[in-house]
Amino acid sequence: MSTESQQIAQVLQGDREAFRGLVEAYQNTVVRVCRSILGDHGRAEDLAQETFVTAYRKMDQFDSSKGTFAVWLFTIARRACINASKKSVAIPITELPEQAGSPREMPDQHASRSETFQALDEALATLSEEHRRAFVFAEVEELPYAEIAQIEQIAVGTVKSRVSRAKHVLQGLLRTTFQELKGNGP
Repeated sequence: MSTESQQIAQVLQGDREAFRGLVEAYQNTVVRVCRSILGDHGRAEDLAQETFVTAYRKMDQFDSSKGTFAVWLFTIARRACINASKKSVAIPITELPEQAGSPREMPDQHASRSETFQALDEALATLSEEHRRAFVFAEVEELPYAEIAQIEQIAVGTVKSRVSRAKHVLQGLLRTTFQELKGNGP
């Protein structure tokens, strides 16, 4: 198996199969990032595909001295999501994660998990785009703050602030939501 830098060099020489390897390595992550930012799995898949088409077309612009391939790719995905958000109205989040429960899960457990995922999606949707992206990159994708700063083109301190603010807002919203789900009221 060739290294990522070798694959990139092969793509630059016209090797489409080498690009397929990069797509396979990052496809799930890019879809997950787009879904987390947009809240819509169908649109996320479309934007992930758009991200890879753009990356393929602009591969000659990738500069490893400025950051990793992942950071470059996530930057393209981020821009695609921002542009898509500007072009459309907000869509209510009703889709649950693909694996909402295991076959051995009892119906009441499945319902509880469904409510939890719905509450999480709704809480994420209340965040500003900037806070949501920072939170997703930091907490879902577990990227270092320095890489998030590169993707977002902001200072590391701003990333820390956005993630902290997002956590604070989410904790408050989810605490209230779960109290209501338990029937205890706010």
